[in-house]
Formats: sequence, C-alpha cells, structure tokens
Amino acid sequence: MSFKVVSCQNQTVKLFQNAITNKRLAHAYIFTGQEGIGKVLFSKELAKAIFCQHPGRDACDTCYHCQRIENNAFSDLLFILPEKNSRIIKIEQLKYLQEFLNVRPLESKQKMVIIQSADKMNEEASNCLLKTLEEPPLYAIIILIVTSLDAVKDTIRSRCQIVRFSPLTFDSIKEILIHRFHVDCNQAEQIASLSNGSMERAALLCDTHVLEKRNWLIDRLLRLECDDNLTFSKELLNEWHIQDLEVLEEKRVLVKELLLSFLLYYRDLLVCKSGGYELYYRDWKDALVLKSNSLSDDVLFRIVPVIKTSFEYLDHNANITLLIENMVTKILHLQRGVFSV
Repeated sequence: MSFKVVSCQNQTVKLFQNAITNKRLAHAYIFTGQEGIGKVLFSKELAKAIFCQHPGRDACDTCYHCQRIENNAFSDLLFILPEKNSRIIKIEQLKYLQEFLNVRPLESKQKMVIIQSADKMNEEASNCLLKTLEEPPLYAIIILIVTSLDAVKDTIRSRCQIVRFSPLTFDSIKEILIHRFHVDCNQAEQIASLSNGSMERAALLCDTHVLEKRNWLIDRLLRLECDDNLTFSKELLNEWHIQDLEVLEEKRVLVKELLLSFLLYYRDLLVCKSGGYELYYRDWKDALVLKSNSLSDDVLFRIVPVIKTSFEYLDHNANITLLIENMVTKILHLQRGVFSV
C-alpha cells in the first residue's frame, strides 16, 4: 500500500518493484528532479518495501519495521541531510556514514543510506563518499537525492544508477490539495497552476498569506515607478516578512518563492506580448496585457536573466537584503532603458 502515496512516478515505482521481486537492487542510485516532487517520500517508501517483514512488491505499512521506518527509528536505515542553518553536507557526516556501513546490518540483511540534498556536499564530503561508492559493502544501498546532476561529480555519477523523477501533473496536485489539505476546488486550481509541478511549493501556497503576498506583489509591480528601487526593496522585505524568520534556510525558502513570483510575472508579460493565453496570473490578465505594451521584448528578455542570476546568488549564500536590492535596482534600470547595469 505504501507506494500508493507516491504521485506521478508510476514508471519508477514499477522499476523498483521489479528490482525488489527479482532481487536486482543496485548498490547506489541518484534520484534527480526538481524540489517537491516526491523524491524523499519515494525513498522512504522504498525503504519500507525493502525492509518490510512481509516480503512482496510493496510494504505492508503495519509491521514493526515499517512502523519504525515511518518514525525514523530503524537501526539499518540512515538519513543524512544538511544540518540546521547549513547549506552543505560536511565531511563529518560522510565519515559517520562510513562507520554506519562498516557495521553489519542489525535487524535485516541490508543497510540503506539516504542522502538528501546530496548535490550540496562540499569537496571533502564528495571525496569521502566516492571512496565508499568505489567499494561498498555487499549489503549496502546508497541513495543520493539531488535537484541537479550538474552539481554531482562525474566520478560519483558513474558509480550510480540515475533515476529521473517527473514533476507532478496539475490534476494530481489539485486532487491532493482537495483531499489531503481540504482546500476548496477554486483555490486548489489556483495553487496547482502556480506550483510548477511541485507539491512542496503547493503546500507552501496553501498558506493563504503566501497567496496574499503574491497578489500584493503583482499589484505593486504593475504600479512600480522607475525610481522606486530602495523603497520597493524595503517593502518587499516587510510585506513578505523575510526578516521575521530566524532560521536561515526558512528565509531562503521564502526568498525563492519571492524570486519565482518575479520570474512568473515577467514570463507572463512576455506571453502577453506574443498573444498567448497560458498565464500563471490569469486573474490579472487585462492589467498584464496593458503593462506588457509599455515594455519592449528586449527589456523583458534582459530582465529574466537578472532574476535567474539572483536564484544562483541565493544558492551561494548571498546576503538576502543586498540580493533583493541589487535585483530590483537592475530590473528598474532596464525598464527605464538603461542597459549598462
């Protein structure tokens, strides 16, 4: 029953069900795909299926092993992820992984390690993992969860089977929002259209304050004047309550949502200029069409890379306040026709 909670990954489910049945599981996998599409959920359900006390193509969800895995208390399963307020996985965590695998399984025939955000390992940690992958214990299964294969060393990639996960469909996210989050149909459709295939983002958007923040942002962008850069930057920080959060990673999650809202706004302006109808902010269509007429294609195509670069800086620990101020200043310069920024 456990794999039933995994949405839109039928091919991957069948792949591993066959591998479990035929006892052909590999020693190392890389699960890759955008954030919030079920890679971690699938990994946990896979662990249940492998360690379940009632062997089969799926987990029973009721046995002692399944229950302890659900509660993160199974001795032969190890989760590794960046520590609180850290963006990287450190060498000490990989050394602990080696110690964990050097001890034979205590309650089953295998041991499993699941490394979340494995593309965030520093150089020392990557080298340590590589040594483990070169000669893994016969009972070991190692799963690396990443959003981008580009950030994973070629030497690590070559020693793992790569499994690609798909974004969730609009209908799947809408159904989950209605039945699991008890969101009304209209709001579920709005959130699903803005989620970009990510259930994690959809869950964040279930917070009505986030939707209010998005609506405030679109209204403010439509009225934005070219000399509003510092005023607007301060408003963004206040209205989105970014400075109110104490945990750095929580701030980054909210800033990513803010940057995505910017990106989708300018993407919609480009769609309007081309005469398209597939808008993310459909409720603002008339205002977006009017605004798009005041900006050239060249300006809009220059603005989009500015926002994408801000995403990259955010992932490299840039100061959040300066990042937002710099991005807004560049966007407003471009909208004014000043390209040397």
